Amino acid sequence: MTSETYETLNKAWKQTCKILLGEEMGELKSYEDWLWKYSKPEMMHRKSGRGKDVFTYVHDYCRDARFVSLDEIDFGKKQEPLNINEIKDIDSIVEAIEERFAYAGNIVLGNSKDVERSSDIHNSFHILDCGSTYECEYGAYSYSLNMNMKYAFGCSMVGGGSQFMVRCCNSTASSRCLESWNALFSSDIYFSFNCENVQNALFSFNLKNRRNAIGNIELPRDKFAELKAKLLAEIREKLKRDKSLPGITDILSGNGRKPDVDASVFEAKDEEGDIRLIEEAFSETTGIILGKRLVGIDNYGKWLGRNIYPVEILKSTVTRRKTYHGMLALPFADMPKDRLVKESEAWKLGEMLKMDEKDIVSLERIMDSLWKIAFFTSEVRLKVNKNVIDVVCAYGSVNCYNGVKFVITENAALSFLPRSSKYIFGSNMAMSSSFAIRSHYSSGISRGFEVDSCSGCSDIYYSHNCENVHDSMFCFNVKNLRNAIGNGVLPIEKYNAVKKSLLEQIVTELETKKTLRWDIYNIGCAK
Repeated sequence: MTSETYETLNKAWKQTCKILLGEEMGELKSYEDWLWKYSKPEMMHRKSGRGKDVFTYVHDYCRDARFVSLDEIDFGKKQEPLNINEIKDIDSIVEAIEERFAYAGNIVLGNSKDVERSSDIHNSFHILDCGSTYECEYGAYSYSLNMNMKYAFGCSMVGGGSQFMVRCCNSTASSRCLESWNALFSSDIYFSFNCENVQNALFSFNLKNRRNAIGNIELPRDKFAELKAKLLAEIREKLKRDKSLPGITDILSGNGRKPDVDASVFEAKDEEGDIRLIEEAFSETTGIILGKRLVGIDNYGKWLGRNIYPVEILKSTVTRRKTYHGMLALPFADMPKDRLVKESEAWKLGEMLKMDEKDIVSLERIMDSLWKIAFFTSEVRLKVNKNVIDVVCAYGSVNCYNGVKFVITENAALSFLPRSSKYIFGSNMAMSSSFAIRSHYSSGISRGFEVDSCSGCSDIYYSHNCENVHDSMFCFNVKNLRNAIGNGVLPIEKYNAVKKSLLEQIVTELETKKTLRWDIYNIGCAK
């Protein structure tokens, strides 16, 4: 028996297939395994203390952590303040709250409706088996959809008003795409990689400002339409028969052939930056949050980078110049590194490399010839970026260092996908936040330290799943608190005294060890 949510998504799936492939492909559940590939490894399935299924897309929680479904939480429950012995130091607090601390799953927040088997869903509608979704409609088997994304199936990190996307990754403001990665401001893209401002392309790589291309060959409109119709018919037949289609890297798997490329045609120029501006921002942020300016961001790099996707520095397969690689979306881990190049080199290769016209007459011939044009890059630069250093992907960002992706962000480092934020360090998906250190999957945070799944909070430390909580520490699964420790409210004078003592302990440990024993992901397993 299927649910109402599934039936809604099943209709949306059929509509999407008709738009992309010209006809419906049958039931959504028939394609579940294929669609799951780019997002299912991110999902974790736990049980709450009451035996309820709990879904979360955060993998960093300690092994023996207790979980609770969001709908099981009594947000109005009052907790007694911790006694004087329980708040004498951080170890005592962690031990005191461990028995009643639980991590939340099935998190559905804001104006959301018709959501099933999903978590970290904000202001979204008709969502099935998804995680980290912000302001989206009609999504299934996907991870990290955002900014008015509509009709996404089997996608990872797609947004910016994109719609009708199937098995697409790291794409922005694009429409009607199938098995395409890095589709940027493009439409009608199939089995392609790194297309910016492109309309109508199949099996193409590293194209910018082009249209009507197959195998990187621009064709007259009539000829393109004829070939596209033939190829889509073959794709439909294969998809109906196998209930799946090969991914881009699957097509290239085991094919060691590569075109000969003259490395001398590429301009040898690397980005330059001034780390001093980012160092000053880090010191300013620690001074505001911890009460003391820490110096030397790389001294604290291992601690800040805990739980953060790392930047991998590799060499371009063409020029041997330094290039940056990182986990932009799940399939990027399978990107063949012997075909990896810098972004500037990728655009040049897209201009240079084309299939022969005899290669594009059938799906089989195209798949066998993809090696002639297939080079990959993890690097992306969109809009104006300034002083981005050791960064994989930057979108309108300034003074950013050592991270996989920064979007409209200033003064940030060792973070993954902060968006519309400033002064962010060691954080995952910090949205619309400022002055935050190790703030994960949270939005609207001002002056936060070790927080997870929180929104609309300020001056908050070591807290999980809090909303509208201010001047508080070690709080969890609670709303509308102030001057609380462990969910128990203290008189403001006592709270300030405890906070001052705890911050002194944190600073001492950081200056001595350059790391901290406790973080928001392990305080739930103190024993």
